Amino acid sequence: MKIGIIKEGKIPPDFRVALTPKQCKAIVDTYPNVEVFIQRSPIRTYSDDAYQEEGLTLVDELSHCDVIIGVKEVNLKDLIPNKTFMFFSHTFKQQSYNRVLLEEILKKNIRLIDYEVIKDTRNVRLIGFGRYAGIVGCYNGLLGYGEKTKRYHLKPANVM
Repeated sequence: MKIGIIKEGKIPPDFRVALTPKQCKAIVDTYPNVEVFIQRSPIRTYSDDAYQEEGLTLVDELSHCDVIIGVKEVNLKDLIPNKTFMFFSHTFKQQSYNRVLLEEILKKNIRLIDYEVIKDTRNVRLIGFGRYAGIVGCYNGLLGYGEKTKRYHLKPANVM
């Protein structure tokens, strides 16, 4: 199996990554039939060099991978037909702003594993972002309002 770690393409940029270099290395070491490929990214929290230092392969595109893993919604242009993608799609609750994303996923025969719907036997979500995601989301909303109305300017949350 070939796993690809996609570079995040959302705007504003997201610096997070689904798997750290050490986690990717642990997968490769534990499962000899699994290869992990890292799509190059100039903004990711972990540098390309950090992945390369763990012996992982950097690539520009992921069409050769079976499963492609990310954090946030994948840009339409980056969806590869007939692949499996794992990310927060924000489509499960029928969010209208991502309807086109879901339509494209269906049209391209993509298997979507949405982190939002991975639950345990008690129906409790296993993957999610807690208190700080809400705080940063609120802060970014205020930041965006200030920029749009030109009433005030706040530093981006990652500069604090």
